[in-house]
Amino acid sequence: MKKYLLFLLYFLIPGVLPAQQYHSLALPEAEKRLLPQFGPMINNPIKDITFEEVKKERKAQAEMPWPELKNKDSLDVVQSKIPGLNAKDPEIPVTIYKPKNAKNLPIFLWFHGGGFVYGTPKWDHQKCADYALRGNAVIINVDYRFAPENPFPAALHDAYASLLWASKNAEKIGGNPKLIAVGGESAGAGISGSLAQYTRDLKGPKISLEVLEIPPGDFGMDYPSVIEFKRVPGLKSDDFQVLKDFYIGKNGNSKEKYVLPGNIKDVSNLPPTVIFVAGADPLRDSGIAYADRLIKAGIFTELHVFAGYAHGMPLPESMETTIRLMKQFLK
Repeated sequence: MKKYLLFLLYFLIPGVLPAQQYHSLALPEAEKRLLPQFGPMINNPIKDITFEEVKKERKAQAEMPWPELKNKDSLDVVQSKIPGLNAKDPEIPVTIYKPKNAKNLPIFLWFHGGGFVYGTPKWDHQKCADYALRGNAVIINVDYRFAPENPFPAALHDAYASLLWASKNAEKIGGNPKLIAVGGESAGAGISGSLAQYTRDLKGPKISLEVLEIPPGDFGMDYPSVIEFKRVPGLKSDDFQVLKDFYIGKNGNSKEKYVLPGNIKDVSNLPPTVIFVAGADPLRDSGIAYADRLIKAGIFTELHVFAGYAHGMPLPESMETTIRLMKQFLK
């Protein structure tokens, strides 16, 4: 009888059951996580990130032409350079998009992705133009510094310098210094999330909205998505240690506040936030965890999970969602 009761208790008492086990997905298993039309992507070669590969990718990106904008006749697009945050910091290249005759419009600072080590504003050229016209806003596409040559906090300092410049020069570029949003994709989302915290703590210009697309919440390696998507084409969790070492330096502290948004303890008094995550992305669960913390802190937060999408894929209707929130909070 005693053995029978113990057997029942094993199944009935919460917490007695062993925790669910996660394992690195084999490629056929990973393929099942994707929508059928994306399944063939799993056959792409798996490439490991090295600094030599980074330099090759940077060279290819530098040689890319700027895409021809579909709506160029409705916009003013200006490429410029603005001062860095500190006296010895280099100037920061920016591309500014604004509707013709823009005046007193909201400002949206955008930061591209690329693992903190490469990437180009050219990737988001059309996207920023669309945000400018459809969101009726001034968009600033920021070309921040890269690691490992410029490790943390260089990119964050460039982001904050861009925010200060936008606030100070808002009228000159047709913007409103009281209506500012920040956002980005992947590494750019990590920078944007940290920028909102950094600005809050320094009592800098008010940020009215942050848009975090497929953000790295933190460098934690025990999330299910990190364990499962360890060795897949595209971004894989095997890359995280390399990218972390590049971004913070081998002697850096990956848990230092502002390195990634999830590192900070206090998430109160942050701006309204929208977070988009992809279902088949090793970053998925750290992004969800950060959204959960914001929600519990009472921050207006929308979380959108796109099942079947891998890291870096265009997420359907994410622009429509962002524009809706721009119109809601930037007025």
